[in-house]
Amino acid sequence: MNLNEFNSLTDLFFYQADKQNPQSIFLEWLNPNNKKKFTWSETSLNIYKLAKILKKNIQDGDRCLLVSENRPEWLISDLAIMLANGITVPAYTTYTEKDYKYLIEDCEPSIVIVSNNEMHHKLKNIIKEKNFIKKIITFEKIEGLNDDKYLDFNSIIKNDLQENDKIKNSNLKRTSPACIIYTSGTGGNPKGVILSHGGILNNLEGACEILKPLIDKRPIFLTWLPLSHS
Repeated sequence: MNLNEFNSLTDLFFYQADKQNPQSIFLEWLNPNNKKKFTWSETSLNIYKLAKILKKNIQDGDRCLLVSENRPEWLISDLAIMLANGITVPAYTTYTEKDYKYLIEDCEPSIVIVSNNEMHHKLKNIIKEKNFIKKIITFEKIEGLNDDKYLDFNSIIKNDLQENDKIKNSNLKRTSPACIIYTSGTGGNPKGVILSHGGILNNLEGACEILKPLIDKRPIFLTWLPLSHS
């Protein structure tokens, strides 16, 4: 497969999804307290559903902060942000409240996506201060919330989706920013680097060459390093 044919990471994902058995498992979370599985079909549909909501709340090129441990919703959110013409800003879950404050003030995200109570606890004070944050989307139920700015991920993916609601043409180019990766912050304030869709696609092409001899028809990959790292 020639990755030069694709303009964006979302183009590549949906091309691959169309080639798969829709009912085959694509993503699985092995958390013993909350196991989850998403088929290729479910993943694609959830990306479209979340992208629809994001598109209503962001302008092209807006940053969307993603604070979560590795889990299926992370990848769904990442691709939905890109499909909505946003830029993903993934953050380490090990950041301190001070780190998050610096990062938010630096990238000024329109959307914050956060996984659970623990992560939200570090973010809630700075979220209240910043008017440029339009919506906060949570993967799990957050205690004590009564605010219209908050949206529940699980409620979003339960909504019906019409075919004409799907974003089919995001106008992304290989030069379009895909994400801003920040350093871990161990050597001072975290520093952000902008990565383009084309740059990541080039890296994927190299990775495919290395992995090709190891991959069979049904490969299973265990993700251990934090997704925010890459």
